[in-house]
Amino acid sequence: MRDKKHIKKSVPYIIFGVLFLIGIAVFAICIWYMNTYDLEFKELLYTLVSPLKGTGESTVALILSSSLPWVVAAAAVYITAAVIVSKRGSKLFRRIGAAVCAAVFVASLIFAVYALRLPGYIEAISQKTTLYEEYYIDPDTVEITANGKPRNLIHIYLESMETTYASEAVGGAQPENNYLPNLTRMASEGISFTDKEDGSLGGFHTPNGTTWTMAALLATTSGIPFSFPIGGDGQNYMSKHEYFAKGLTTLGDILSDNGYTNTFLCGSNATFGGRRNYFTQHGDYRIFDLYTAREEGYVAKDYHDGWWGYEDMYLYEIAKDKLTELAAQDKPFNFTMLTVDTHHVDGNRCKLCEVEYSTRLENVVSCADRQVSEFVDWCMEQDFYSDSVIIISGDHPRMDTRLVSEVDYYDRTIYNCFFNAALTPRGKTSGRIFTSMDMFPTILAAMGFSVDGERLGLGVNMFSGEPTLAEELGYDYLNGEIAKHSAYYIREFS
Repeated sequence: MRDKKHIKKSVPYIIFGVLFLIGIAVFAICIWYMNTYDLEFKELLYTLVSPLKGTGESTVALILSSSLPWVVAAAAVYITAAVIVSKRGSKLFRRIGAAVCAAVFVASLIFAVYALRLPGYIEAISQKTTLYEEYYIDPDTVEITANGKPRNLIHIYLESMETTYASEAVGGAQPENNYLPNLTRMASEGISFTDKEDGSLGGFHTPNGTTWTMAALLATTSGIPFSFPIGGDGQNYMSKHEYFAKGLTTLGDILSDNGYTNTFLCGSNATFGGRRNYFTQHGDYRIFDLYTAREEGYVAKDYHDGWWGYEDMYLYEIAKDKLTELAAQDKPFNFTMLTVDTHHVDGNRCKLCEVEYSTRLENVVSCADRQVSEFVDWCMEQDFYSDSVIIISGDHPRMDTRLVSEVDYYDRTIYNCFFNAALTPRGKTSGRIFTSMDMFPTILAAMGFSVDGERLGLGVNMFSGEPTLAEELGYDYLNGEIAKHSAYYIREFS
């Protein structure tokens, strides 16, 4: 009887203790999130509901390491206070304690709503846009023709590669050091479109729906942002539907129809974020990822670097072998690859990284700069280079704020450079306001394809000199419209 009475007396302490600790954990995670990331809620939402298979393990560890000490300390304080109140406290003290616990819990939820920028997301999706009805150009409705023999495509996506990593002296945002000396040099040697009026290092902007890797891949190869809905069961669109964007015609589709062999290489699990479905269903890409590398003996059967899969130093060696194989075939090819070492948080330091700077990310970015330069040099020495265009571009701004904490998000532009393009720009390459979506028709043009009207998706061929939608409508307006709900988008692309 006494035990039952004791248990009954303990229940309120347990309930309010749990609420208090949840509240402290939410506060700790949100503060860490705000200090670490610069994300809109939409970006966070799609990441959270993506299948966890293929994700890096360090992010989860960082979240736990940042919040656990606060929760442990709060638990110690609560248990001490609960013991004192239960033995000596009056009903008034118990009620005050309960009220404090409840207040902490409610306040943490309110804080989370604003820390995660939820109000702006709700406001945007509650509005409707006719952007796609007015401006979207369906590739199936325009003539896309090859001027002679189109070129092979070698597209190197550099994870989170912002131009801000360069020094202020060359167009970046770093006060002293230029962590991208090779990419800066290559931009001046090749063709690089920049937002800077003086022609210094710059790049394209990433509007709503293009600010994470899968969204960036979609935007640059189809000319639309990632605005697919979240299902009522909480599942990401890509895991809910067998076919990824069934109504969409993409770069892979166009190249496949023109006899290209499409390949996608990455150093992680290609399933993550829907990449495998997207590429195999739009262009029948051959996928080479972590599991393929294990199967073919490039890394050990159980290899995992504790990050996302395997380091870029292996990725580039694999790329050399696969390009050599593709070049030996009697078919044009599209070889698209995605690096990973510069991924948030802080990047992944490999054996090739030198210790030149004081922080890990500085050394990782510098190492990435060297590796891509050496790989491009290798490509240029191969026989297939004369028939190929090499495109180097970032995918999106880095999600954490390392090296860019004082930089406005709009100014965090994404690197781009074209080597051996099939044409030269007909308009200016500097002072351009353009986005990820403009890369779609621009890539085709660089390969030697002509697009009637110079527009595909929501993108414009940058070589044409025609104004982009960001220039025509204003970037803020375009960005705002993309964030809104579009019935056309859901109907035509899903």
